[in-house]
Amino acid sequence: MRQPLRPRSLLVGGFLLLLSLVLATATAFAYVTGIDPIAAATGWGSTPPAVATPEPTPVLPAPTPTPAPLLTPLPADLPISAEGALLLQLEPETVLFERNADTPLPPASTAKIVTALTVLRHAGLEELVTVQPEDVVDPALESSMGLQAGDVLTVHDLLVGLLLPSGNDAAKALSRTVGARLPGEAPPVARFAAAMNAVAADLGMAHSHFVEPSGNDAEGQVVTARDMAAAARALLREPALLPIVAMPRAEVRVGGPQARVLRLENTNELLATEGVFGIKTGTTEQAGQCLVVAYRAATGPQIAVILRSQDRYTDARTLLGLPAPPPSPPA
Repeated sequence: MRQPLRPRSLLVGGFLLLLSLVLATATAFAYVTGIDPIAAATGWGSTPPAVATPEPTPVLPAPTPTPAPLLTPLPADLPISAEGALLLQLEPETVLFERNADTPLPPASTAKIVTALTVLRHAGLEELVTVQPEDVVDPALESSMGLQAGDVLTVHDLLVGLLLPSGNDAAKALSRTVGARLPGEAPPVARFAAAMNAVAADLGMAHSHFVEPSGNDAEGQVVTARDMAAAARALLREPALLPIVAMPRAEVRVGGPQARVLRLENTNELLATEGVFGIKTGTTEQAGQCLVVAYRAATGPQIAVILRSQDRYTDARTLLGLPAPPPSPPA
């Protein structure tokens, strides 16, 4: 005959059943999550999570700035033949050399820098100009771009003829056309000259005065080296003029009854030198040899002005530190 279960046996059996359920649940939990709940609860057999050690930020050395070239003034006794001269560093604006920089002297064709600036104030580059007989010059006596009466050109192309071969015919055509639209009772070229003086005054050219646009010797027509540096600086800021003065040569198309192409050469021999990008030559009996040069030096752009020189290109090379030209090949 079976004995009835004792309460103590029932208690043990229930405990074992409960323990089995707990273990089964823990096993299933560990299978699904990959985490041992017992280890997580007790800390037994658990491996602490790996803590990433941040990589140290590399410390880069501070860059060493490249020292700017020093601006060194040139000695006052620099051996140049020019009666008036100035060397100007544009940025920062610094005078590196001057000799009689405020002495009025004849400008020769360097006056055409102000002629070009005046034209830009009063005419559009694509305007058409018809050359009149009074604009034509004798190329044996004056510098010329080769215009003939009846030729039709744009203002831009006349500016090319004004600044490259230093055409007095281009100066006459431009000043006549622009002067005719300016107020006043004087002849058109005289009105244009008055406009040139207004431009010069705006640029601070206090010691300069213009009488006619070609730069020919004329009573009262004078400039100073300092004033011409101001005019050159203004020209370099003009997008229409800067490319022109830097061109060693150009071609322009002429319309009219004698349509043709003119091939023009720049009178500035220094354009063949690396770093030179303008600007204008000039020569007359009273003015001697004149030259305004724009040059990209190691320290930045510079302008050299040379007035009444006996050898303008040697003077320019001395001022700017340019190498001597290569020797001419034997004949």
